[in-house]
Parts: sequence; C-alpha cells; structure tokens
Amino acid sequence: MKKMLLAAAACFIFAVPALADEVRCATGSYNFGGVCSRPTPEQGLQLLLKGNAKFVKGDLDLLAKYATPSVRKELALGQKPFAIILTCSDSRVPPELLFDKGLGEIFVVRVAGNIVSPHELGSIEYGIEHLGANLVVVLGHEGCGAVKSTYEAYPAEVEGNIGSLVKDITPAVAAVVGQNAKPVGAAQQAAQIEECVLENIKLVSEALEVKSPIIKEYLELGKLKIVRARYDLNDGIVKVLGE
Repeated sequence: MKKMLLAAAACFIFAVPALADEVRCATGSYNFGGVCSRPTPEQGLQLLLKGNAKFVKGDLDLLAKYATPSVRKELALGQKPFAIILTCSDSRVPPELLFDKGLGEIFVVRVAGNIVSPHELGSIEYGIEHLGANLVVVLGHEGCGAVKSTYEAYPAEVEGNIGSLVKDITPAVAAVVGQNAKPVGAAQQAAQIEECVLENIKLVSEALEVKSPIIKEYLELGKLKIVRARYDLNDGIVKVLGE
C-alpha cells in the first residue's frame, strides 16, 4: 500500500554521493574536499540524507560530535544553520534525531500538520534572512494525526484553536476527497489519509513562495531551495518527494 502511494506521488530517494569529509570545521561551515565552506542547498541535502541513513542504522553522531560543551560555548556566540526544517509537532518526528544533526546545524519550525501560518512564515524568513540558511525542507510524515483528524471531520468545520489547524489542512483533504464519499473500509481510508499527507506537503511547500515575498525573492535569485519530504514511522527513512 505504501509503495503504491509513494509511487503515485512521484517519490524517490536521492542518490547521496559520498562527501569527502562532512565534518563541521567552523560554525556553519563543513569540510568539502578539504575546503571549509557553507553548504550549497544540494550539499545541505546530502548532509541531511546521510544523517538520516545513520539514524536508520541507529548509528548517531550528534551527541559525540555536535552537542558537546565546547560546541555549546562556540554557538553561544552565534548560529549559522544550513537548513530550515518545517515539520510536525508529533513526538515521533524529532528532526535533530532523524537527520543526526546537533546544536547549531538545523533551524527547526514545528507545528501540528507542518502547516504554514504567519508565525511559521516569519520564523522561516528569519532563518533565511538573518541566519543564512539556504535550504528549506517541508517534512510531513506517515500517520499524521492532524491530517487524520482533519480527514475525519471533513467537510465539517472545527471550532477553537484546533479548528485553526484543521482549516489550514482542509485544502489538502479537499483536493483528495473532493465531493466524493469517503471509502467505507478502514484500509481504504488509511490509504486515502496518506494521500492527504502527501497533498498537504505539496500545498504547504507551494504556499511558502506564494505567501512570502522574501522566500519568493530568494528562490528567484537562486539563493534558496525548497525540498518536500516524507518520514516513514516504521523504517525511519526520510524520502524526498518529486516535484
């Protein structure tokens, strides 16, 4: 079932070339082929996916390398994260662990359903303009409770603060379900919810450029890359989604 859903969404895993030396050599810089520099968006994505491969194996470096007292002292003077991760608040989806990234490496924005409202947009813009991040990853995940709740409530409206989350996720559910009746079987509904998860990732990534002149400008200047990705709760793999 999962394979069919991911294929339908044109999902693929980037081949991750071996980096000569991905060791951080200064705040915000890494050793690429013997040269210390800020990662390009492509190199940043390689760093994230290589970290995820370590997470899948259970072989994490972040505590030993990048969460030490000396690193804390260095980062007290300032931060230069190379990537911004917009993801869900789900307790099973901590980006630092999923990507094996320590202090000062990634700028994380978390909210149920990985949606993007003014607060999230402002945080992302800050990470781009003031911290110099050049990669934004919109990371959804399997079994997202916020998407599931929105799916179950659709087409009814939900009141209160939770209703504000549901309202922002509803366009993704509407795009998948539309005017059609929901499937009766549990397995069919679960499959449709996963389609909603993928659609929500797509719509959120598109909204970044539409809602933010700053993000739009950086994209047009070639100074920023937005990547869509989905995390699998079962195997721990983060898969990059096609355009």
